[in-house]
Amino acid sequence: MSQASNFVKKLASNDKPTRDAALESLKKFLISKSSKSFSISLLDAEKLWKGLYYSMWFCDRPKAQERLAENLGQLYSENMKSDDVFLRFVEAFNLIMIKEWSSIDQWRIDKYYLLIRRVLRHNFKYLQQHEWDDKLVSRWVDVMSRTLLSGDAKVPVALPYHLCDIYLDELQLIMFAELEEEELDKDDADYLQKYEDLMRQKIAIADDVPVLKLIEPFQNLNKEAKLKPLREKCKEDVLDDERLVDWAVIEDDSDDSDSEGEGRNGSKGGDSDDDDEEEWKGF
Repeated sequence: MSQASNFVKKLASNDKPTRDAALESLKKFLISKSSKSFSISLLDAEKLWKGLYYSMWFCDRPKAQERLAENLGQLYSENMKSDDVFLRFVEAFNLIMIKEWSSIDQWRIDKYYLLIRRVLRHNFKYLQQHEWDDKLVSRWVDVMSRTLLSGDAKVPVALPYHLCDIYLDELQLIMFAELEEEELDKDDADYLQKYEDLMRQKIAIADDVPVLKLIEPFQNLNKEAKLKPLREKCKEDVLDDERLVDWAVIEDDSDDSDSEGEGRNGSKGGDSDDDDEEEWKGF
């Protein structure tokens, strides 16, 4: 892709109108390459994301940063017409974040956290637009597992930590985007019925989404990550999230563990009283 270098220079310009014009040109370029035969090398995709990275670098005001992060995220859900190009851009973004993270100062870190959130959101939106195709989801999960969620020492730990924080939030936002949720009042006489109806709708929607496949990288990190805090965070913030139970993705085993605990404490266990009497030795 001979145009990559030209795009990069303009995307990384410290002149806002030049950056804005370059981003619009890139959007049109990607849309025009709608043929499935169009491909882009990982190197060229990384070059483009390096330019986009600096577009965010030079963006200062909070509202402008939010708009730009959304625009960059939309490249995935609105401008990618090929699965191969989409996946190449996913990998390129992840690699640029890994390479550049250590150079981001404390005054700019929040806007890159925001950028990661918006890119993830529109990654999920692209997968949804393609009806959560099994093959596409598997390829996307593979990219994530080889990059940000690989557990490799070269990946700054802040990146998988941030993904633990936002992953299910962004997935939920996309899955239930068309579900009209009214604010439920617990004092309402119909609260319980409305809540149950809402949960049934969510379960029906989640049933068509390969949620277990999407959280697979966190299962692997929970088992294999070298850092214990990262293993624990994957478990606490993703794998043990109560929403997975609410969506009927995993079973709720809290009742079983509670009953076992009660038996051990002697409050409801069948033989607990006898055991206590056998152990009694007097004062």
